[in-house]
Amino acid sequence: MVPEELATHLGAQGCAASPHDVRRLLAHVIFHGAADLDLRHPLPRRLRRAVDATTVRHRLEVLERATDPADGFVKYLLRSPDGALSEAVRIPLHVQGRYSVCLSSQVGCAMRCAFCLTGRLGLTRNLAAWEMVSALLAVRDEAPGRVTGAVFMGQGEPLANYDEVVRAARVLAHPCGGRIAGRAVSISTVGLVEPIRRYARERQPFRLITSLTSAIAERRRRLLPVAGRQPLGELVAALREYAGVSPGRLTVAWVVLAGVNTDDAEVDALAELFRGVRLRLNVLDLNGGDEVGFARASQQELGAFIDKLQRLRSPVVRRYSGGASCQGACGLLRNVPAAYRPAGAEGTAAPLVPTPSGAAGAEPAGAPAGGSPGAGAGAPGSGGLAC
Repeated sequence: MVPEELATHLGAQGCAASPHDVRRLLAHVIFHGAADLDLRHPLPRRLRRAVDATTVRHRLEVLERATDPADGFVKYLLRSPDGALSEAVRIPLHVQGRYSVCLSSQVGCAMRCAFCLTGRLGLTRNLAAWEMVSALLAVRDEAPGRVTGAVFMGQGEPLANYDEVVRAARVLAHPCGGRIAGRAVSISTVGLVEPIRRYARERQPFRLITSLTSAIAERRRRLLPVAGRQPLGELVAALREYAGVSPGRLTVAWVVLAGVNTDDAEVDALAELFRGVRLRLNVLDLNGGDEVGFARASQQELGAFIDKLQRLRSPVVRRYSGGASCQGACGLLRNVPAAYRPAGAEGTAAPLVPTPSGAAGAEPAGAPAGGSPGAGAGAPGSGGLAC
């Protein structure tokens, strides 16, 4: 909760709380990450009793921390009290000692994008706002520096869990919560039209990033099945509404697939769809290779595509997708231990998924000592070269 919500909650329990006390309490529990209510200047006893009696302060269990030695990304495998598994990734930024955290919004994902392994998990349930906040705290508390950003780009479609994601973002951006600047919080979507329109109406202060990947309707339907239910024309209209009220550029993410979405027709279609819109294009490499049935574009093909995009006269940002060796890169989050190898390789491990009863399906293989953008590779500040 943010302070106003906590004050209202306690008032409904018959315990009036001053704005000062609820701010101190939430800063103690969220910003400072304290597990108890032993504030330096104690709370009134009646208030502490009301908080203990009417709220819970769960933290997610960390099952595994896996570091990619090549780039320092760290993937966290987390377990909720009901046994549900999700993941978060610690992302090192260009500024030494600064990090962003890639957060999941659902357990699994229902979108089934053709180039993403996360979608093959299917959807188990939405994550609650407290679980998303707790995931960030688990990562933040072990970071060897400051967490200054958060990206909702892990497992799941954030706008399919709109209320809880926005609630979590508000807590993370609040001065008594995560103290992360609103524009340093990013929410990603594959393009759910009505939630985007709502997002625009509500003037949410967080950056919205839309995974487009193709500007040709039929091609996009093959790559992102959700496009069959969310027509491209309606999506673009909703994005134009959002661009009209957003102070920054409209950010579109593009996963580059070799021989699929790098031709002139894509650039021409993109220019036509967003004519007159201040656009930024985030270009990402494919992860997963043979497992997803697509190939990563060669440097020559990628370079030629970026050259073509210059015709849009919009910034093109080459995003670095880190954490591949620890299964923490874009499209790889699927509750597997870091020792996982693709099908057919020696040492193959099955994904870890909750059993129907809600208990964890299996323990991760090994838990490396010590304690990544996974799905947040396209996040603002996650690295990459502006072209």
